[in-house]
Amino acid sequence: MRYWQRYDRKYKMWNIKKIYYFIRSKSKKLGNPFNRKSNRGRPYSLSPYEYASSFILFTIFDFSLRDDEFISDLLFGKHIDHSTFGKAFAKISYIYIKKLLILIRNEINNLIQEKPILIADSTGVIVDRMYFQTLNKCKIRKRRFYDKLSVLVEYYPANRTITISDADSLFSSDSLSAKIMLSEIETNADKFFADAGYDSNELFEKLLMNKIVPIVRIKKRSGKLKKFRKVVREMFDDEEYKKYRSVIEGVFGGLENRRLLFTRYRKKSMRMKHIIAMAIVHNISTYMTISLFILIKSTNPFKSQCLNTESMISNNNK
Repeated sequence: MRYWQRYDRKYKMWNIKKIYYFIRSKSKKLGNPFNRKSNRGRPYSLSPYEYASSFILFTIFDFSLRDDEFISDLLFGKHIDHSTFGKAFAKISYIYIKKLLILIRNEINNLIQEKPILIADSTGVIVDRMYFQTLNKCKIRKRRFYDKLSVLVEYYPANRTITISDADSLFSSDSLSAKIMLSEIETNADKFFADAGYDSNELFEKLLMNKIVPIVRIKKRSGKLKKFRKVVREMFDDEEYKKYRSVIEGVFGGLENRRLLFTRYRKKSMRMKHIIAMAIVHNISTYMTISLFILIKSTNPFKSQCLNTESMISNNNK
C-alpha cells in the first residue's frame, strides 16, 4: 500500500466521530473532571467527561469557541452555546488533562513491545494578540508573548514511533520540569537524551537512582563539577547523542504543521491546559497510525476478516 493510500485509509478509518468516541472512552475511564455544586439550575448539556473530550477534539482541529458552537449540532445532536463550552472548559483541571495524556500514552505502549529511549526538550508556544514592551536602542518595541511546552518523549527505534509520555507547561526551568515529569510516569527506558538546558545535578541524581543513563551535554562552567555532573560528563557519548537527540524535533515539527504551537486563549490557566492538549493531539495521531498498520498487517484476501479487524479496533475505542 502506497503512502497516499495509507494516508487516505487512515482518515477514512478515523473520522471526527470515531476520534471523539476514542477520546471519550479514555475520559470516561478517568471519570468526571468536575462535578455540579448543587442540583439547582439547568442540567448540563453534556456530561463533564464529554466536555473534556470535546476540549481535546476541538484542539485537534484548532476550533475557536464559536466554531465549537457551530459544529455542536452535527456532533452532539443539540445546539450548545459557545459560552457554555467556555465555562465548562474553564472547570477542567490541569491535572486531569495531564492524566488523559498519560492514559493515551499507556494505550500506545501496550501496542508496542519494545524498550523506549527517553528524550526531553521544550519549545515556545505563540500566544495570539498578546505582546509586551521592550526597550531596544532607546526605542520602545513590541515583542510577541510566548508560553513554554516541555515534553518528555519515548522513542522506539525499531518501530520508528514517538510518543509523548508526559508534558508540562507550568515551569520555565527545563531541568525542573523534566524531574517532575519523570516522577509522574513509569517507564522501562534505560537512556535519557537532552541538551545542555537539562544540565542539573538534581535531575542526574534522579535519573541514576532510577537506573536511567543520562546522555546530556554538560555546560562549560568555572569551578569544580558536582558529584553527579562529573559522572554524567564521563558517560557522555557524542555519537549516540547526535543520533537520537534530534528525533524529538519531529514532534514539534508535526505540531507546528498542524498550527498547534499557537493558542488564542487569554487566561493563563486555559493556556496551560491548551498546551498539554497539544501534546495529546500528537499521541492521538500516533495511535491512529499504529491502528492502521495493525489493520494492514492483519488483512488477508478474505474481505470478511478485514471487516472483523476494523470492528475490533472500533470496539476497543468505545
